Amino acid sequence: MAELIDLTERKKAATLITARPVEFRWGEWASGTAWLCARKESEKFEAHRIEARRLSGHAHIQWLPNHVKLDGGSHYTVRALFRYRNDEGAMRRIYRLAGMMECVTRGVSPVLRSDLLRRIYDAILEERQALQVVWRGSVDRFLLPLYLHHGIVERLLARLVPVESLKELFAVVDQETAAQFNLLASDYVIYVPMAFGLPEE
Repeated sequence: MAELIDLTERKKAATLITARPVEFRWGEWASGTAWLCARKESEKFEAHRIEARRLSGHAHIQWLPNHVKLDGGSHYTVRALFRYRNDEGAMRRIYRLAGMMECVTRGVSPVLRSDLLRRIYDAILEERQALQVVWRGSVDRFLLPLYLHHGIVERLLARLVPVESLKELFAVVDQETAAQFNLLASDYVIYVPMAFGLPEE
């Protein structure tokens, strides 16, 4: 049977790392940033990769899918998600943590202008230490840049504006980051460079 099916060629063509909870695939590049790609674009790209191998015997990619580069703060978020790619609970905690970081860096709310801010920072530091997640350098965004047509990206910050209690703030972050994570899992594929398979610095 092995003579009829070239298993080594099939293995080389396999780009899937994990299908759930978030689909990760190997990219065509060795290092650099990951890409966020709509699932339909990914399906076309994967068909093209298979065809390129079939026709030329190697991956001679002629076009790339529409995508968003995950750099800046998104780079560290996706690195953390990739590290916990087989643990959905931890991935959701990372995304919630990214949402908390968005709140304190970009959010506007009475709670964020009160002494309750110290308790929010304490919660962030505790979760960062538990998950071993670090964002380095000048970071302006922490959540992944989902496409605007979903109408969900800025909703977290908009819902923070009238919030007046810490309990309500945490509830909004929980709801909105869960909704974004669900969308990420259902509608997107993340392509990562081969360097993501190496130990983090």
